[in-house]
Amino acid sequence: MMKRIAVTGFGIKVPGGENNSDFERHLLSGEYHFVTKSDLSPTGEPLLFGELSGDLGELDGREHRTLPRFAKLAISTAAEAIALAQLPTADLGDRVGVFFGTTMGGIISLEEMLHIIGNNDFRGLPVYCCGLVHNHTLASAISSHFGLTGRTKTVTTGCTAGIEALEDAMMYLQSGTIDTAIVGASDSCNTKSTVYGFGKIRGLPFGQGPDAAGSPFNKRSKGFVLSEGAATLILETEEHALGRGANIYGYVDKVASNNDGVSVNGQDTSGQRMKQAAAAVLDGRIPDYVNSQALGYESNDRIEDIVSRDLFRHEVPLTSIKGLTGHPFSASGLAQLIASLLGFRAAFVPRTIRTDQYGYEHLPVITAQMPLKNEEVLITSHGYGGNNACVYLMKD
Repeated sequence: MMKRIAVTGFGIKVPGGENNSDFERHLLSGEYHFVTKSDLSPTGEPLLFGELSGDLGELDGREHRTLPRFAKLAISTAAEAIALAQLPTADLGDRVGVFFGTTMGGIISLEEMLHIIGNNDFRGLPVYCCGLVHNHTLASAISSHFGLTGRTKTVTTGCTAGIEALEDAMMYLQSGTIDTAIVGASDSCNTKSTVYGFGKIRGLPFGQGPDAAGSPFNKRSKGFVLSEGAATLILETEEHALGRGANIYGYVDKVASNNDGVSVNGQDTSGQRMKQAAAAVLDGRIPDYVNSQALGYESNDRIEDIVSRDLFRHEVPLTSIKGLTGHPFSASGLAQLIASLLGFRAAFVPRTIRTDQYGYEHLPVITAQMPLKNEEVLITSHGYGGNNACVYLMKD
């Protein structure tokens, strides 16, 4: 018999949600906060970005200067998740695993280190430079900060990395190897490297005006809003969670991932592999709604349309939180999951904002608060390089 995997805590830090309560408030109000910047694009084109405005407390201090920003964001969300779960980290031993995902890793620090190296300034290079640019600093920073000595893994598959870290954790939990998993994802990469790269493939709206992107389910949208963010979940086997009297906020029922097998620079535009991943977690069930990755990037949104048509005949409502959060890469899928957990807890369904549904009028997109059964959710995610990942989330 498969073990049930419970969510006993979660933490978030995304534009429009600096913590769980802030995120819930903005999901309900539809108030979003992006900034316009012109210093990262090739010829000064203004672009919208999602940036976190709050400070990180002691993590911003000199004693944590050896950590890159994406690791600090992860630690902050892990602390919130651990506190909500009332998890006694000192007593976990090797029965806890740490599984984190990232897309771009320490690219901010990498740009800084390359600048120093380019000036042949060996003396000016920090002695801890390797840790600043190493992707595995993410999960190892969580383990070292909280004194955890069990399995510690970083997944770097792309924008699906957060959900794929969740998939790895599920396997360890189901096998009985561990009782508890701290699962998360983090990216902070509002840099020239990222802007130039995604601008080159028309993922960002160069020359279109800053408001031309980031409108989910809208064929006029010219790409996505690049954002930073982090998210963390505490997962436990149901037996372990009940045994310590923990509150359970939902259950991760099933996770599946695959690859399009097309090209490192392309994706399966027919949506067949995403449909396969979704069907694997659905297992014949019909969710109450789909919390999709739709972000205003034409190819991704079109695949979400195909999945809705072929699996649900456009009869299951669907939504996207990307009009609020932008696209924080690896953290996006777990942010979707947390939005749905908050919806379970406070009896609402996260709605889609910043769209007029141009070209997608046929889809049952949730754009207003409405009474809707809210107990089972399909979560979808796509990644650069062709990875697809889906989660089936249940309230009880």
